Amino acid sequence: MGTLIGVLCALAGAAAYGAAGVLQHHSAHQAPQRGAMRPRLLFDLIQIRAFRAGVIFAAGGFVLQVVALRFAPLALVQPLLVTGTLFYIGFAYAMRRQWPDARLMLGALVAMVGLTGFLLLASPSEAPSEVAEPMGDVAVVPLGMVLVGLVAACLVAATVVHSDLRAMPLAIATAICYGVTAGLVRELSSSANLTEPGYILSQWQLYGVVIIGVAGFLLNQNAFQSGLIGALASAVITVGDPIVAVAFGATWLGENIASGPLVTALQAVMMALVAGGVLLLARRSQQVAQEFREETVSAAGVS
Repeated sequence: MGTLIGVLCALAGAAAYGAAGVLQHHSAHQAPQRGAMRPRLLFDLIQIRAFRAGVIFAAGGFVLQVVALRFAPLALVQPLLVTGTLFYIGFAYAMRRQWPDARLMLGALVAMVGLTGFLLLASPSEAPSEVAEPMGDVAVVPLGMVLVGLVAACLVAATVVHSDLRAMPLAIATAICYGVTAGLVRELSSSANLTEPGYILSQWQLYGVVIIGVAGFLLNQNAFQSGLIGALASAVITVGDPIVAVAFGATWLGENIASGPLVTALQAVMMALVAGGVLLLARRSQQVAQEFREETVSAAGVS
């Protein structure tokens, strides 16, 4: 019975995340166009009712995710949560009173199958690995430099790619920030001194969570504002976040990840599926965006 509750909460959480994404994407296109990482965009968005509703849905999705993890294992909950992209596409097309685009759904499904297979094969565990040790506070500066470098590279890429694909590098930057934030939260919450008064305020991880989390949320809105079709950004963030979190846990926290020749080869196959699904989404998003523009021009000409 407990597992069933976990499954239902995970699916409800995925639906809430999907609805939140649709509302945020819709709001981002109502707000004035802002450059990447401009905090003013958040002030513009908070004035839009749909965006505020999207934040509420996102908070509800997070609560449902926590409840799901209380009743079901992570290996079951995480794959169910990634169905949020399918819910996103369904809700987005429902707002347009159209059937969901089959190729967008296929791309999202292929990416999610790949992610689910990778997570099941990796079997990430908080138990310490025998071959990797936690890096500790000594590596904070290198971590920060790597994070800034990766996000900066994504921002540069967003300025040179085709406008219909600009959302992809911004979504990758978002996934990096979200994944690192999740890892820092896990590190902070696992401390034995968590209950001591003032302990959390003295930990750099708390301030890292606030800064990187806010940066990720802002980049998320930039990604939505940059893409006429939000499914691409939603999928990249949905599949990228847990992959980055797993990589962060293995390299920074020294968490145990399943390995071996066969397992590693299968993990590579799953990652290839993820890449293939995202590429299919990217290609189809360009086509659908062009179709939407033609519909808009045609409708304007008729009126």
